[in-house]
Amino acid sequence: MKKSFLKRTQFLQSATLICVILMIISLIRTSALLPGVSEEADRQKQEARESTYQKEYVRGKILDREGNILAASEEPEGKRTYSDPYAFSNVVGYWSIKYGTYGIEKTMNDVLLHSDSKEEDKRGADVSLTLDANLQKEAYDLLSDFTGSAVVLNAKTGEILALASSPSFNANALEEDWEEINKQDGVFYSNAYQNPVAPGSVFKLVTSKAILEAGIDDEEVEDNGKLVINGQTIRNYGGTAHGTLSFEEGFVKSSNVYFMDRALKLGGPALKEAADSFLIGQDIKLDFATITSSFNLGDYEDNVIASTAFGQGETLITPLHMAMITQSIAGGGEMLKPYLIKSVVNGRGKTTQEGKSEVLTKTMEKNIAKRIREVMTEAGDSYGLKTVGDGYEIAAKTGTAERGDGYNNAWLVTFAPADDPQYVIVLNRLKTKEIGKSLAPIAESLYETLFEEIGRAHV
Repeated sequence: MKKSFLKRTQFLQSATLICVILMIISLIRTSALLPGVSEEADRQKQEARESTYQKEYVRGKILDREGNILAASEEPEGKRTYSDPYAFSNVVGYWSIKYGTYGIEKTMNDVLLHSDSKEEDKRGADVSLTLDANLQKEAYDLLSDFTGSAVVLNAKTGEILALASSPSFNANALEEDWEEINKQDGVFYSNAYQNPVAPGSVFKLVTSKAILEAGIDDEEVEDNGKLVINGQTIRNYGGTAHGTLSFEEGFVKSSNVYFMDRALKLGGPALKEAADSFLIGQDIKLDFATITSSFNLGDYEDNVIASTAFGQGETLITPLHMAMITQSIAGGGEMLKPYLIKSVVNGRGKTTQEGKSEVLTKTMEKNIAKRIREVMTEAGDSYGLKTVGDGYEIAAKTGTAERGDGYNNAWLVTFAPADDPQYVIVLNRLKTKEIGKSLAPIAESLYETLFEEIGRAHV
């Protein structure tokens, strides 16, 4: 009897212990396997903190590289004031109690909202950008009459000196004109880094790299203006026949036939490898945004390979990404990681974050980059791009991507000086009847500003 009672007691104790253990496991699993519960709690805590900071702290300033104020507040929860909002709104963004945040205001919200500062002078941190305010304004003014963008990079460091986009909006009138602003198509994203589109012939930079690496650049190609591939006729732009072409001639004349012929000899895997080396089709996380692109060769059908070789097909890319590709060619095969945040200074005047030059990836050997720089220099001369500054040549490649709706996407990628690249400028114009060469005056004007007014101060 005693033994039986003892066994029952032990059984009950064991069962109780097991139940307790199971309850603990269940609680752990609830927090681990049902992240919504803990995430929601964290979100509420974060919102509570932000609400407190917003009421007590003056939001930090956003400045350009020279200390010019781009965005500022005078009191907690006070109206945010933006200088030259149209030129900067697609990158600086906006802050609004009613409509939230966008752009740098969103990316850097935590430090702008709150920082280590004196109790009697509660201020968020100030964020300085690598942008040059005068250059940004000029770039926006030059493209404000059409839909498009301008990207200016320091070729030696990766600093973003201008990141302009049109159309834009007035961040100072955001709350008053919200409904009207929302009626305008494409104002709340930047064509410079948020809108991947077909690159057209500027993609020939990528195909050129594959051609040169494979050593098939020494063979001439007969260009009669078109190729028939899998029953599909694919033509040069305008249907022009260029005759017998070397690699250099094919590039300068931007022969689709030449690049289709070479891509078919390369094969799909080699073309994909070239695209991969430039990170096309991959998400690239920068200090202020993640840029995206797409690249798809399907099952390597010949017509898909051919059209992709000159930037049609299913390839989509942003001007900022094209600027990175161009910079890697200008820089001898090293792709730098572009950066926009120059520094973050807290309320006590201490620098807590500082931008720096960083190699993102190696895209090609120096000798390959040198060959492409040489043909880009020839191409720039053939487009009639005038010398700038102290007689500096501009190396370039144009692109005119057919959209399929009767309009084009016009592109121009450049660097200068051609023999010692200091700056990269990439421009595009969307849904236009114009061709890439039409963007040349904008590039020339921006280079004049860079070399005459700014000089080598950014290098």
